[in-house]
Amino acid sequence: MSVAEDAVRRFLAGNEEAFETIVRQSEKRIYNLALRFLGNREDAQDVVQETFLSAYRSLPALRDPKSFSTWLYRIALNHCRARWRSSPEEVGLEESFAAGDPSPELPGQAEPAANARDPLETVDLIRKALMNLSAEHRMAIVLKEYMGLSLEELAAVMNCPLSTAKSRLYHGLREVQRDLKRLKLR
Repeated sequence: MSVAEDAVRRFLAGNEEAFETIVRQSEKRIYNLALRFLGNREDAQDVVQETFLSAYRSLPALRDPKSFSTWLYRIALNHCRARWRSSPEEVGLEESFAAGDPSPELPGQAEPAANARDPLETVDLIRKALMNLSAEHRMAIVLKEYMGLSLEELAAVMNCPLSTAKSRLYHGLREVQRDLKRLKLR
């Protein structure tokens, strides 16, 4: 049993202080998810707060503490989508690869492309390509490639069949690949 699962069980049994353990165990993952999806540190911090407020209110309705992680990711993604839709300006990954954050790598692309001038140019091209994705495709890539979820977990978080999750990931990666080729030709 994970620490978070144990904390959920204790919270559901009436131990209000166990929620602090839940937050400590999950806060960084939720922040990273929101930052990768929204690209803005302030928005990501807001989403973290909104996510845990929603979780606190809804946790008594959680049927299976084993599904807590998937359930929490789903709440966070709903808040990310709402913030992304309500933003009057284009929201992207401008800040998510700033100092201290790992550089993005797409599968099979461990080093910068041969025609890129330097690694920062490659990072910028990837950032632009990700900004052009639909919410569903960006979500699939962020969850799978940056958060490390399995395809089954991806489907559960996105609340869709496994085949749909695979399709969203595949098409999202294809769009990124197409955009990278197009952006490099400029």
